[in-house]
Amino acid sequence: MVTGSQGYRGGVRRLAVLVLLTTVVGCGGDGGGSERQNGQQKQGLSLSVSFSRPLRSGGPVTWTLEVENNGSVETPLGFRSGKDGDVVLLQGGREAYRWSGTRFFTQAMRQVRLGSGERKTFSLEEKALSAPAGSYEMVAELDSEPAPPPAHQTVEVEGG
Repeated sequence: MVTGSQGYRGGVRRLAVLVLLTTVVGCGGDGGGSERQNGQQKQGLSLSVSFSRPLRSGGPVTWTLEVENNGSVETPLGFRSGKDGDVVLLQGGREAYRWSGTRFFTQAMRQVRLGSGERKTFSLEEKALSAPAGSYEMVAELDSEPAPPPAHQTVEVEGG
């Protein structure tokens, strides 16, 4: 009979092995039926972004991210926090603005199911666009797993 600290250590050891095995088995796939091709996920998800025009430095903007499931099966989108996505403005390869740069997000994990042919919209509100006037490459991303490829677009920011 095992008593005292040996019984406790044995139980902890068994629990650690069980957690390790569960983690390894759970890492076998992404649950979304996706495959990778040339470093990008191929699961039928696409992302588009729209926003109020014109973009003005110092002015409010709502970035609207729309993800669509073009695949034939439902895809669960896993989010690791309250952050739905992000928008970045690049000028000459340098980051001039990042929507999430001054925000804090909850650490609650959540899942959004996206059926075949379904679309889901996420809005990112900005009270005052901090990018100066100029031409930018905008990159929008959904902060999910799996994630659709980022949306790219050239945009102009007018002076405030």
